Amino acid sequence: MTASLTDRYVAATVRHIPDKQRREIERELRAAIADDIDARAAHGQAPPDAEYAALRDLGDPALLAARYTRRAMALIGPDTYPAYVHTLRVSCWSVLPIVYVVLVLVLRAHGEDAWTSIFRPVGTTLTVAMYLAVAVTGLFAIADRRRADHPDTAGLAEPWTPDRLAMADDPPPARWSDLIAEIVLVALLIAALFVQRVLSPVTTADGTAVPIINPALWAFWVPYFIAVIVLALAVKVVALRQPAWSLATSVAGTALTLALAVPLAWLFWQAQVLNHALSHGTGALPAAGSWIAWLAILVLALITIASLLGTWRSRNRNRGGDIDAGSTYAKAER
Repeated sequence: MTASLTDRYVAATVRHIPDKQRREIERELRAAIADDIDARAAHGQAPPDAEYAALRDLGDPALLAARYTRRAMALIGPDTYPAYVHTLRVSCWSVLPIVYVVLVLVLRAHGEDAWTSIFRPVGTTLTVAMYLAVAVTGLFAIADRRRADHPDTAGLAEPWTPDRLAMADDPPPARWSDLIAEIVLVALLIAALFVQRVLSPVTTADGTAVPIINPALWAFWVPYFIAVIVLALAVKVVALRQPAWSLATSVAGTALTLALAVPLAWLFWQAQVLNHALSHGTGALPAAGSWIAWLAILVLALITIASLLGTWRSRNRNRGGDIDAGSTYAKAER
C-alpha cells in the first residue's frame, strides 16, 4: 500500500524524536491532523485539499519535532543570546589587552625594536581572540541546550520584570552571565600559565622555549594564586544564589581580593613576576623598585579598589529598599 501524505509527514516528524516519546507524540500528531482535516472538510474543502492544507500549516517536520522536544535549532537561542554577547564582550575587553601588553613587554625584553614589539603581537592577539570566541560560544551552546533539556534549572536568562530596573546611580545587579565571563577568564588564565611553560615567543639559541612567568613562582605563589581565584569564584556563586550579598560573602570576597592583590603587588615590587631569562642577560627587564614596578602596582591597586567598591556598594544597596527586588529575583530563579 502507498503511504498517505499524513503517514509520510508523521514519519518525517517522529524520525527526529527520541524513542521514548515517539509513540505518544505520533498519536497526538495524528489526532491533531485528523481534527484539522475534518474541520476544513466541514467548510467545504475536498479531503485531499484539506489534508494538504493542514500539513502545510504545520510546517517543516524537523521544526515541529524540535518544538515537541524543546530541542534547540540554533547554536545559541534568543533567551541566552543577550548573556552570550555580554560575556563575549567582557571577556574580549579583559583578556585581549592583557595578552597584547604581555607580548609587547616580552618582545621588548628580548631586545626587539619598538616597531617589531608593537606590531608583531597583533597577529597572536587576533588568534587568541578567535580561540576566546570559540570557547565562549561553545560554553553557551552547551548551556543553551542544557537549559532546553531542563527548563526548571535554567539560570542564564530569568524572566524579566520591572523589579530588575536599577536606580540610575546604582551599579547593575550581578548576573550569572557575569560569573560565566569570569569563569572563562580564569580558565584561560590558568591554561595560559601552563602553556607558557612550553610555548613562548622567546626561545634560546637551541630553540628551547623561555617561560614568560618566573619559574620560581611555581614552588608556591602560582598554586596559591590559583587557589585564591577559585575560592573567590566560589564565593560569587554563593552570593548569586542568595537574594543579596550578605555580610559574610562580602567579608569573604574582600579578604580573598586582598589575599590576591597584596602578594602580587609585593612580587611586582621585587621584579619577580617576569622571567629575567627573557632578556638573555641584556638587563632589559626592570629591576626591583623601578618605575615599571610602580606602574604595575598602581594598576593593580585601581583594579583592587574598584572590585572592593563594587562588592560593598552591592551590599549596601541591597540592605535598603532593593532587598525586595532581590527576593523577586530569587523567586523567579526558583
